[in-house]
Amino acid sequence: MEPHDGWPGKEHLRTGEITGGKPPSPGWTDEQKAAIHRLRQKCLALSETVATHAYWQSLSGESLVQRRMELKAAIHTETGSAVDVAATV
Repeated sequence: MEPHDGWPGKEHLRTGEITGGKPPSPGWTDEQKAAIHRLRQKCLALSETVATHAYWQSLSGESLVQRRMELKAAIHTETGSAVDVAATV
């Protein structure tokens, strides 16, 4: 989020190729920071809604663990392209 100066790469002894390093970054704009803050707040609220849903109270023990693992697996198998943060706000 914050600007940084970056750092130079290192020259390979045999090839002379420069690898690593990081170019300077101007940091995020105030608009980008606000968008991320809004999205994180929304994610937190949605997570709380799911975690405290009455459905979970109807389960216990191994069945509770199994259902939560199924939910996590379903999330990880979703496919799709990267989300444009600016478009989601």
